[in-house]
Amino acid sequence: MVAEPLGVLHGEHDGSSNELEVDFVGEVHRLGPGEMLTFGRNADLVLDANPFMHRVVGRFSCRQGVWWLENLGRTARIDLCDELHGIVHPVVAGSQVSITHRVFSVAFGAGPTSYRMDGRLSAAPGPETPATPTGTATVAFGAVPFSPEQYELLVALVESSRTHAGRLEPSPVIARRLGWTTKKFHRKLDLVCVKLARAGVRGLKGDLGASADLRRERLVDHVVGAGLVDDADLRAPERASG
Repeated sequence: MVAEPLGVLHGEHDGSSNELEVDFVGEVHRLGPGEMLTFGRNADLVLDANPFMHRVVGRFSCRQGVWWLENLGRTARIDLCDELHGIVHPVVAGSQVSITHRVFSVAFGAGPTSYRMDGRLSAAPGPETPATPTGTATVAFGAVPFSPEQYELLVALVESSRTHAGRLEPSPVIARRLGWTTKKFHRKLDLVCVKLARAGVRGLKGDLGASADLRRERLVDHVVGAGLVDDADLRAPERASG
């Protein structure tokens, strides 16, 4: 019998031996198959009394031997990070993603404060259980993984739009702020657009004669609308305009 702190909800055991360990600043919860754990301001795992935090931010649950991370908030994004490879899977509000990384972390922001939990699976899922988001099309869009530089590009585009009343600066200006060449900027932009286009986001593939500015604006609209970048991700305004 696996011991766990008070507040862990029990479900029906599904016969799998895969176990999950969640550690928040030394408070460790060990969950067996069929169990679940909510976290937030008023949940099984109480993270803080921060009034900016949802009462229940998210939930870990196991179904048919697969562990899932669900975002139960209304607006906040949760990041599931593969600690071994540095890959971040954004989990937007109302979506869920399967946990396939043996060692991972879960991070999110509430007001000015950032929170992080560390996790570990006792056994890696088999090849039949890939990290696949479920829900609406927007949920699938939000679960597209980005490299650190690709995510830096998204943040820079949103910053540029926010600090210039919705108008994006020329690409060479944004590239210079990132410390990149314009060629590198366009290469990263192309890769990000291809990823999202494959996930079903329209308006990001460069049709013949289409304006590059329209593609960038469509990208920013999607990034903000899907919650891939929010206020907590943005740098200080003076840095963005410097």
